[in-house]
Amino acid sequence: MVVNKIFVDILVSFVALVFGSFVLCTSGFGIGLAASPFMLLAIDAKTVVVIINTVSLAAFALLILQNRNKINYREMCLPIAAGILGVPVGLVFFERMNPEILSIVIGTLIIILGFFAKYLNRQIINKNTPVFVVVSFIVGGLLTSTGIGGPLMALVALARGWTKDTIRGSLPLFYLFVEGIAVVGYSLTGRLDRGTLTLTIVGLIPVLIGFFLASAFARKVPETTYRKLIVVVIITAGLLVIFKEASGLV
Repeated sequence: MVVNKIFVDILVSFVALVFGSFVLCTSGFGIGLAASPFMLLAIDAKTVVVIINTVSLAAFALLILQNRNKINYREMCLPIAAGILGVPVGLVFFERMNPEILSIVIGTLIIILGFFAKYLNRQIINKNTPVFVVVSFIVGGLLTSTGIGGPLMALVALARGWTKDTIRGSLPLFYLFVEGIAVVGYSLTGRLDRGTLTLTIVGLIPVLIGFFLASAFARKVPETTYRKLIVVVIITAGLLVIFKEASGLV
């Protein structure tokens, strides 16, 4: 039974992370949105968060390298600092939250962020407001505690008129620092145990597969289609979680 459980966990993680990595490497965010609904079917919520935030570091590094000439390095300094400050808050929330409740929180966030992405008036965000820094702090906590928060950063990036290559490079730069610090926190609190490390190491393979598939796909997507794709990804992931949570109540 234990062997079967491990096999199922690995299989589910593999498929989910290929999809999640593809979404991340295409849009610049969304590995948690895309992968967690599937992984939560077989793995507890806290382990899912740790795995996603750890394996995605490899994809972030590759995206940064791929889009290094399009990154707004100077503009990302304050958001990165604010995001890192949000990590300890996220770790406290993560450690104290019941796994079952955390799963519900993740599902709820996906749904809310999906509708938020669809209906937000992007004109309310501009370069003269501190919205980017505030959002970065919130996202730092959300990513650490739930593995989800990228849509908020993507919405701000879209409102600032960034191109898809700028988004695919600048947002991963933010995630690399924030989630890298979060992973250190997971390690210090004992969350990276042998089972989680096994799934994480195995998870690097589908993440790389997703990256290379997305790299070929992203070049062929026009800017207008790309922006619509981001919203579709969020809404679709939200619907998946709705169905998952509803089936659990039957």
